[in-house]
Amino acid sequence: MSKAEVSHTENSSIVLNLEDPVHGPHSGNAGTAPVCNVPEHQKKPSNPMAIGFGAFALGAFMVGLYNTGLVIHIPQAVMGVALGFSAMGQLVCGIGELLLGNTFGGTSMLTYSGFWFSYGIMFSGGGGFFDTAMESGMHELEMCIGLWQIAFAVPSFIFFIGTFKQPWLIRVLLLQVFCTFFFGGLGALTGVTNLTVAGGWFSFTLSLNAWYIMACILFAEEKIVHLPMF
Repeated sequence: MSKAEVSHTENSSIVLNLEDPVHGPHSGNAGTAPVCNVPEHQKKPSNPMAIGFGAFALGAFMVGLYNTGLVIHIPQAVMGVALGFSAMGQLVCGIGELLLGNTFGGTSMLTYSGFWFSYGIMFSGGGGFFDTAMESGMHELEMCIGLWQIAFAVPSFIFFIGTFKQPWLIRVLLLQVFCTFFFGGLGALTGVTNLTVAGGWFSFTLSLNAWYIMACILFAEEKIVHLPMF
């Protein structure tokens, strides 16, 4: 049996070994197949947080524009982003973080993935939420939306407390998330429009913060530029 081996040097990245022949059902002993091995020092796990923060940022950006009344006037315009990117992106990120052993990151990302899924279900025509709620009147609809947002404000506050030993940008981000849900929920429960608008501005600013954190992660990994996380 022949054996060819090209060993790696300090500057090489791939080791090509022609080891044992690969036998297929019809190949017999005809030949060998190369096996490419990446050196151990070049193997590294991916960072799911980049897609998680990016997905959160885009959804929060759209919701912020809607709640402030700047651009969008119907919540259904946000559903494509909520279900197509934000929910799926944070779901993938949350699962990835749990597999890497990051309980805090995985729990928070999966929680907000659930928020985006629930957003898409509630505000879609096929979900039946609007039809059922409107049977009891606009007041009951606002109560439901307010309680839904307050419910997500509770874990957001817990996550915020859990960031006290993390960089300042992460602390500010979770505080912005809590304020978004809290003021949005209060606005719906009390009927005070200014509270809803305030929640929208918190959502808009947290999207900018989340995009910056995503850039920090990506640029650091690609060694483009070092952005401070403060």
